[in-house]
Amino acid sequence: MPITIQKLATSCLIISWENHISTKTSHEVYFMTQAIKSNFINQFVDCVPTYCSLTLYLKSNRNVDSLTIQLLDLYQSLNFSSKIKSQHWEIPVCYHTSLGVDLASLSVTLNLSINEIISLHSSPIYTVDFIGFLPGFPYLSGLNKQLHTHRLTSPRNYIQKGSVAIGGNQTGIYPQDSPAGWNIIGRTNLELFNSARIKPCLLSPMDTLQFVPISLSEFNNYKSHD
Repeated sequence: MPITIQKLATSCLIISWENHISTKTSHEVYFMTQAIKSNFINQFVDCVPTYCSLTLYLKSNRNVDSLTIQLLDLYQSLNFSSKIKSQHWEIPVCYHTSLGVDLASLSVTLNLSINEIISLHSSPIYTVDFIGFLPGFPYLSGLNKQLHTHRLTSPRNYIQKGSVAIGGNQTGIYPQDSPAGWNIIGRTNLELFNSARIKPCLLSPMDTLQFVPISLSEFNNYKSHD
């Protein structure tokens, strides 16, 4: 069985896939999340997906064993090759060193010029595997292997919202001012999270995106009209 289901607490179940990051697993987690929301909406309080697990917070600890069997049957019945309804986004990013404060050090670490880093980061089509850490923070797969690098030894206490960063083999965008342990390489003015919107998170799991480099003047002009 590709998945396992265990009790995490008396009224909490965790569905686990093989513990590594892959597009295939992210797709399966997404499909399973949607299927559970459609079929078992009255049985759980919250449903929290990650790269390779899905945690269900149940309304009751009754019938947990029978629910586990139903979830295994549901997984077996799903067609994971079905087309996913998603959006594609172009995210304008200014990679100027005044905003991408770790670009210079990454250039040395990776033995790449800053322009090469920008090109390698803005070329791929990324997939939003899940939203986590902060409301609206997208964990993105598709980072070029040449850009895989260490996280910061000492995380920063504060970075500005919109900061675009690399950590390990992942890239992401900080939707709010926050602490940060990833390498900051640029910033976007797009608002990824706003609790006043009908759909607070701009991005959704399985959306795709591409980063579009913009100049510092374009960034500042956009910001001045925000």
